[in-house]
Amino acid sequence: MRNDMNGIVRQAQKMQNQISKVQEDFGTKKVEASTGGGMVTAVVNGKRELLALKINPEVVDAEDVALLEDMVVGAINQAMQNADDMLNSEIEKITGGFNIPGLF
Repeated sequence: MRNDMNGIVRQAQKMQNQISKVQEDFGTKKVEASTGGGMVTAVVNGKRELLALKINPEVVDAEDVALLEDMVVGAINQAMQNADDMLNSEIEKITGGFNIPGLF
């Protein structure tokens, strides 16, 4: 029984190390999302840091600033969600889809 427990602990430590490596590596990956048919594009990294925001000049309208603001917020939020989804997908590959409390 003790050997089984030691094996489980070693496997959990191995998964934790793999997850830490994936999280570290994701800081260099870029994810982007667009709104308004590509009029506003946000680029974030795997750490959910906004790296770039591109706004097509055609969408800039002094009469409708609210629309531009909504598109900016939407693009950023979607890019952040895409980064989360990418990270979660990689972690699921390591854990086999099991949610192990305290592991990550």
